[in-house]
Amino acid sequence: MLTGYNTDIRHGEIVLHVQTEDKGRENPAIESVIYIKGRVLAAKRTPYSKLLEEGKGEREIASLMEQQH
Repeated sequence: MLTGYNTDIRHGEIVLHVQTEDKGRENPAIESVIYIKGRVLAAKRTPYSKLLEEGKGEREIASLMEQQH
């Protein structure tokens, strides 16, 4: 499991918090959630089991996490 990303983005008076994390090889997916004031605004989950099947590793998973974040 890779370390995720947490970023606050300010748009005028609104602060969006974006959190992206690797759910681990037992549940191979990258999940990003966007929050406003602690409430979920949107979420995206991208499975990466195909990368593992192709023999890909942490570098490719980290790249996917960065792109999605």
